[in-house]
Amino acid sequence: MRSSMNLWRFKQMGIAIWTYLNQPLFDPKQPMVWEMRRFWYLYKIQLLENCFLKDGTSKTHYTQ
Repeated sequence: MRSSMNLWRFKQMGIAIWTYLNQPLFDPKQPMVWEMRRFWYLYKIQLLENCFLKDGTSKTHYTQ
């Protein structure tokens, strides 16, 4: 169980670093964040907002 959690955290960090490196440079709507700590803070907020916007209902029904 613990190794799968570490793998999940490693994957999430990789996604965050990739997102940091692929920021738009000259976009007036979304300015570049140079400080990694600030980027990480804003990234987590954006991730939570996206999770809240997702539809949580199941597309399939499992009957037994």
